[in-house]
Amino acid sequence: MDEGGGADTRRAHGESEQSSAARQRFHDPARVVALSDGVFAIIMTLLVLDIRVPELSQGQSLAGALQQVRPTLTAFVVSFVLAGMYWVGHRDLFALVRQTDRGLVWLNILFLLPLCLLPFAASLIGRYDRDPVALRIYGLILLAIAVMRLLIWLYGTRRPHLLSTRLDDRQRRAGLALAVFPGLAYLLAILLCAVAPALSLGIFAGLPLLYFLSITVLRRDRKGDREYSEFT
Repeated sequence: MDEGGGADTRRAHGESEQSSAARQRFHDPARVVALSDGVFAIIMTLLVLDIRVPELSQGQSLAGALQQVRPTLTAFVVSFVLAGMYWVGHRDLFALVRQTDRGLVWLNILFLLPLCLLPFAASLIGRYDRDPVALRIYGLILLAIAVMRLLIWLYGTRRPHLLSTRLDDRQRRAGLALAVFPGLAYLLAILLCAVAPALSLGIFAGLPLLYFLSITVLRRDRKGDREYSEFT
């Protein structure tokens, strides 16, 4: 009788361990990160496909022909750096995540949705770099990316059980500011695109510089805190 009870206990313990292992695999953030990294890699590769070596017409110089490619090159560089900026932010966020839940997984998928439209938007401003409609579409796609990035940050940091490290209020506010600032800049660029398209394009191009400058200031002010030094 005792042997039977011991076997039942061992069996129940084994089933409990299997259930716990399955639950850990189900909530493991590695697959979410792997999907996101793959999508980012494809997006950043697709951005370059619009760049074509110009064909010279009779009497045309290569320098003159390259001027025709300049808007496409500009759109590629700006969009590539912006995509890289969001990949770095995504990496920083998921470095804090110990486990996922259904809400975080779906928010991440919705974050990838506007990101996948970035090559289309880059092609648009590469061809119509002074057209307000093209600039507005580009800005709206970037704004959607920023909003989803903000929602992921708020969702994840308000659920300490999902994180490997508990963040204090100061750290949450710092991450919140880094998520909100680009969205406000995109909104300003959208509002200006009809009256000052060149300025609107300049905001898109200058945003990564301002973003990384903000990161530098944050790290310098908080260099005693390891978590702040990890913001990139």
